[in-house]
Amino acid sequence: MKKISILLFTCAFAFHAFTQRDVIKTLTVNDIIITGRGNPIDYFQRNQSMTLLKADKLALLPSRSLSEALSYTSGVDVRQRGLNGMQADIGIRGGSFEQTLILVNGFKMVDPQTGHHAMNIPFTVNAIDQIEVIKGPATQLFGQSALAGAVNFVSLLSSKTFVKAQSYTGSFGTTGINATLSAPIKGWNQKLSMGFDRSNGHWSNSDFDNKQISYEGGKSFKNQYLLVMLAYSDRKFGANGYYSNKFPDQWESTQNAFAGVRYNVSFRKATWVNRLSTRTNRDEFRLKRNDPGFYTNRHFSETYSLESILNGKFGSNWQYHLGFEHRFEALNSSNLGLRNRQYSSGFGDVTFKIGKLTATSSLLAFQYSDVPLKVLPSIQGAYQLNDVNRVYANLSKSNRIPTYTELYYSDPSNMGNAALKPEYANAAELGWFKIGKLYMEANVFYRQTYNMIDWVRDSSSVIPNPNKWQPVNIAEVRFYGLEGTVRKTFVYTAKFKPNFVDVSYTYIQATHVFDANLESRYAYSNLKHQLIAKINFQLSKYGMLQVNYRFLQRVSNPAYQLLDLKLHSESVKGFSFFAEVNNILNTQYVEAGYVQMPGRWFKVGLNYRWSKG
Repeated sequence: MKKISILLFTCAFAFHAFTQRDVIKTLTVNDIIITGRGNPIDYFQRNQSMTLLKADKLALLPSRSLSEALSYTSGVDVRQRGLNGMQADIGIRGGSFEQTLILVNGFKMVDPQTGHHAMNIPFTVNAIDQIEVIKGPATQLFGQSALAGAVNFVSLLSSKTFVKAQSYTGSFGTTGINATLSAPIKGWNQKLSMGFDRSNGHWSNSDFDNKQISYEGGKSFKNQYLLVMLAYSDRKFGANGYYSNKFPDQWESTQNAFAGVRYNVSFRKATWVNRLSTRTNRDEFRLKRNDPGFYTNRHFSETYSLESILNGKFGSNWQYHLGFEHRFEALNSSNLGLRNRQYSSGFGDVTFKIGKLTATSSLLAFQYSDVPLKVLPSIQGAYQLNDVNRVYANLSKSNRIPTYTELYYSDPSNMGNAALKPEYANAAELGWFKIGKLYMEANVFYRQTYNMIDWVRDSSSVIPNPNKWQPVNIAEVRFYGLEGTVRKTFVYTAKFKPNFVDVSYTYIQATHVFDANLESRYAYSNLKHQLIAKINFQLSKYGMLQVNYRFLQRVSNPAYQLLDLKLHSESVKGFSFFAEVNNILNTQYVEAGYVQMPGRWFKVGLNYRWSKG
């Protein structure tokens, strides 16, 4: 493979949205991010690198899960252990899955047991209307835990009645069906989604069953808005090679339940936003699938969270956010014991605008049960060069505390470390973007992580290695890199013509001091080169064809290429057909653990959509 040349990059400042928006009005997904501490943020008035994946573009990807869809996003490292993202870890710009915060509609999907459960999201692909990827520390938006970045899955309510459904089948006995119903009643907008996926697996002991159901309801009351969310998922899967190559018959079962309420009150110059939520996760793990008496762990984690934010304006050039968050985390585990801890934080930021320059200063003070009070500052700024060009910069400090698995876990292959310290990071970013039919963005970034947690073990000539993995604090690891994106949109009405071309490249370099006699599970596995190219063709009046190409190389691992296709027909009386081919080149590769990912595989399916009025 020839060396990849870098076409883009430059630097300077972007910013928070300054115009006050009424959060209880219907929001479009054209140019709005609806999350963060307070008011919605205009996507083109942001202060750091973000990627917005809207529903129309998600529908064109050859993916059956949210994690698979994210794998086509620059700067995001998705490490799946098999089909349909049955267990997937999300890393951003060299960060580990533990350093990435996952959210749904601004509600945090944190799990005190392990970050492996963060993507156990009980929402179907059909229920999600938009994915927001925040690259780099997101302390000013979401608080603690977003050390390397954050991903927010957005589900929007509609005032229209509609039904959309999908069924598919494919290689390895893979089948699935999901449906979403929108049914507003007397101003109460509602959405119910259900899904089921199963597979025999692409290799020994990799079968799975996945069930999901979610409900959302929302209503406006004069200057108030109420949103209710309920969701549940049940996953069972063969876990061959997930955590160890010593036991090929590993098996796991997880059940995840979520309930959340958001209540907003709008005043003349301020909005009061409140979020109350609970998340539980049950996990049963066996080293030998059909012999639970040999070694079985059972875990039950609970998280209760309250967040309250007041945001508003004073004068014509100032905007503020003030608030607090309190979270209680508990775990009842056959391996990790009975554990609980509490997290509290207070935060605030001030944004001011002078001409074309906007700047934001943020401060987060937090304390955990066993961690003393810490303060995390951040500064963001932007300068609008003209109507289509904007430059931005940001400096931030972020952190993460160890999970209970890192602290206390023990099995024949792994051993926790109760002496672990929290991780901290200092980060900086400079970037520029240009909007329009030719969209361009480029940035350079840097992150200094100290006390970084990594699992290590002594090297051995014996295969498989008999030594146990144990997490340790690495004194310091530095990540720096650059990212460039070019996206061209075309307007054609017929024949075999491209609708859009999207090319992005990310380069990441990590430097750290490490004992050569130790094996590392994560320190040497971050992405170094990532090239993603997508081109979509209009096939006259019959449909569309999208070609997706990915080139990936991780540190200390050989590079590999993936080529995927998706053919999507036009809708006829609400019905449309699609066909997908993944890994056309039949590449042999591993993303996580010891799981050999599938070679060439196929899926075909049928979509249906009906709407009233």
